[in-house]
Parts: sequence; C-alpha cells; structure tokens
Amino acid sequence: MKEAGMNPIEHDDANDTALPEELRRSLQSMRHEVAPERDLWSGIATRIGPARTASPPRLSGSHRNRRPRRLLRFATAASFAVVLVVAWKLVPQPAPTSNHQAGLMLHEAKAMTREYQAAWRTLDAQRHPDVDATALQQLDRSAAEVRAALRQDPDARFLFNRLQSVYARRLDLSRRLAAPATSPT
Repeated sequence: MKEAGMNPIEHDDANDTALPEELRRSLQSMRHEVAPERDLWSGIATRIGPARTASPPRLSGSHRNRRPRRLLRFATAASFAVVLVVAWKLVPQPAPTSNHQAGLMLHEAKAMTREYQAAWRTLDAQRHPDVDATALQQLDRSAAEVRAALRQDPDARFLFNRLQSVYARRLDLSRRLAAPATSPT
C-alpha cells in the first residue's frame, strides 16, 4: 500500500512486473513535486515597494465567494450582450427609406406624368380624327392603374419603372398615329 507522503508515480517492487519496462522508465523520469524551501511572498512584496504589505492579502470567507460570483455574473451579462449584437448584425435589415425619399419618388412620377401628357396633347392634336384611338385609351387606363398602385406603395421602384414604360409606349404610339400617312407610289 502507498504511504501518505509517497508520490503517486512511485510504486513498490511487487508491481514492477505488471508495468511494461518502457512505461516504468517514463514514470520514473517524470518530475516529482518539490515543496518551496522558503516563503516567496516576502521577496515579491519587497520588490513591489515599501507601501505594500509583507503578507499576501487574505480574504474572509464571504469575500472569497463574492468575487467569483460577480465575475460569473459579469461574464454571463457580457456573453448575453455579445449574442444580442451578433444576432442583430445577422438579421437582414430592410433598406433605409424615409418619407422624404418616398415623397421624392411620387414627386418624380407626377413630374414625369405632366411632361408626357404635354407631349401627348401635342401629338394627339396632330392625329387625324378618323384614326382609332382605343389602344391609346387602354394605355391611359394602364398608366392610371400603375399611378394608383404607386400611391399605395411609394417605395416600389418597379412600379415607377413600369409607369415610365407605359408612358414610353403611349408616346411612341401617339407619334406613329400622328405621322402623316404616306401613300404608296
């Protein structure tokens, strides 16, 4: 049996045969614990400075338990904060739009409507009265529907682009209908 002061690595000769030779040599070559010969704190305290005490600080039982608890609470709170920040960064954020920006798009749509309508009036005045204008009326209804949808969702850039496309078709058709008919020769 082992004695109280005996190193756990040490063993008696009766068990030597149970361990392989290589393992026994490895265990014997391991470092043994050595108790310090003197109190090291007094030397450290003198090197730190005369204002320090010559003995290590002793904490009462209640203080010993409070410090790790405080550190644990702080570490938990810090971990929670990190998780929140990471989660906040990973969630896709919607594109920042303001009322000013939405109002700007509606303002652009109204200005574009006024410009196209002025061009249409000029071209429609040049159109021969016998020309069927049902396609123009259909394009006008489509433009009115897109403008109504744009008022409902002023941030929808695709609606603005669609309105611009309808206006471009309307202008192109107005030009073709206003062009003088050329007779084949």
